[in-house]
Amino acid sequence: MDKNEERANLALKEFIRYSSSPWRIVWTNFVAGIFRGLGAIIGASVFIAFLIWVLTLFVDAPLVGEYAQNVKDAVMGYVNDTNYNDEFSRIGDTLDKIEGGLNDK
Repeated sequence: MDKNEERANLALKEFIRYSSSPWRIVWTNFVAGIFRGLGAIIGASVFIAFLIWVLTLFVDAPLVGEYAQNVKDAVMGYVNDTNYNDEFSRIGDTLDKIEGGLNDK
């Protein structure tokens, strides 16, 4: 057997081992889905940040400046109004209560 045949046989054995275990397939797809979602979130964030940056360049433009300023103000207002600190503290309190209940038992 030459080297290419050995690699093909090894790859076929690995594929058979992979496809014969449903849990391995589920786990691989689960991890791949997590990273696809994470990549989509990061990519969308970068794209939106770039789009807002481009809009800020046109704020002083005569025709589109007013619209760009309105979009910028809306986005900055949303960022400033959205404060998740109270939700995080509420979740922390809930987790402390759960932990206290588990320690009491």
